Amino acid sequence: MQKSKLHILLLSLLLAVSFTLVGCKVKQEENTKKTSELYALDTIITLTAYGDNADKAISAAKDEIFRLDKLLSVTNSESDIYKLNNAKGEAVTVSDETYALLQSAKEISLATKGSFDVTIYPVLTLWGFTTGDYNVPAQDEILEALSKVSADNIVLESGNTAQLKNGAMCDLGGIAKGFIADKAAKAMTDAGLESGIISLGGNVKTIGTKPSGESWSIGIQNPDKSGYFATVKTEEASLITSGGYQRNFTENEVTYHHIIDPSTGYPSKSDAVSVTIIGGDGALCDALSTAIFIGGSDYAAKIHSKRENFEYIILTKDKEVIASKNLEGKITLSENDDFTDIIYR
Repeated sequence: MQKSKLHILLLSLLLAVSFTLVGCKVKQEENTKKTSELYALDTIITLTAYGDNADKAISAAKDEIFRLDKLLSVTNSESDIYKLNNAKGEAVTVSDETYALLQSAKEISLATKGSFDVTIYPVLTLWGFTTGDYNVPAQDEILEALSKVSADNIVLESGNTAQLKNGAMCDLGGIAKGFIADKAAKAMTDAGLESGIISLGGNVKTIGTKPSGESWSIGIQNPDKSGYFATVKTEEASLITSGGYQRNFTENEVTYHHIIDPSTGYPSKSDAVSVTIIGGDGALCDALSTAIFIGGSDYAAKIHSKRENFEYIILTKDKEVIASKNLEGKITLSENDDFTDIIYR
């Protein structure tokens, strides 16, 4: 009897020490939080890392981001995309990453029936969204630019050979940030990181969980005011938000945003104000956030029924919050807004 009590006492002490050590480790990792900012991909990027390998991981992520930005930039004369756009229809040999991203862009364009299309670049330029020289183009100018828009104009051959036909030009900005965030996250985990966050404007990539083992709680910006209209709990994932509030201009008291519908050449007029896509593939989430913003909330439910490798949260013009069913119990609405309920589909 006494021996049994002694065993129980020793076991209790061992468990107490174990929990104390785990608690100390979590606290130590939280105390070794490192944050760094850089400017790339036309936005401010924030890298947050926890643990002993935080500095090494941040350095690795920066190197990867700058490397890929140089490859995929539409304005850098040394980039694959600049060379492709200025090859006058001739074939160009591109990097593995550029080739893979062009392949993904074509596949997603086909899957979304053109709602997402990286060859929309001439139309974006016409509106001034690539230069900052904003204006509302004439209808004939829009039709001329639209004649060059089609993912079919991207020709990919073996040996990493890419070609743009029929005067097409492309900009991978609508898919590259998610892709680059995934690559940067891999660079961080290869450097020994287990917990961190990469934030690229409206794009967030979470790595692992919080040092405590809890899920991350990520805020989604309120388009009408500062702060968030909702937060969502997630573990490791990409969370990418598209909204017309991010870049726009006003002319003759009408506001025009930068998310152009390839079927019309004009800014999208769907019911969506903000679209957040959550999933494991950053490039896919990035592209779908644009496609679903253009297609609207009914389109989101339709495409989600066909491929359930992502989740969505949509804020509509009618102030409805609509989300995929798998997110039920993971979303919290802000108490400072008029939203009282979430419609799950």
